[in-house]
Amino acid sequence: MMLELSPNHSFGVLSPAFKGNEGYLALLEYSDNYCTFLENDRCTIFGKTFQPIECRFCHHDRIGLGKKCHYAIEKDWNSSKGKRLVNDWLFLRNLNSFHPF
Repeated sequence: MMLELSPNHSFGVLSPAFKGNEGYLALLEYSDNYCTFLENDRCTIFGKTFQPIECRFCHHDRIGLGKKCHYAIEKDWNSSKGKRLVNDWLFLRNLNSFHPF
């Protein structure tokens, strides 16, 4: 996973990482590397119970509704529970001094 920051940096979203960008903040230089879970044009965790919600709902179950789906996910992450989860992840990755929410 990686942490993507909202445009105004007021909250973060844990999302599937770009290859080479695992466990860190989302960096533009890795954005062309595709998802770390993608191998041979197939998702290696498709249908698994631990599949990231963004993948499950925005890319597979709700095809064509990406913008609406991402807005719904944004609301979940821009909450006290979402911010607490991001802070816990930052702490576990030893990145907590970067940007506490």
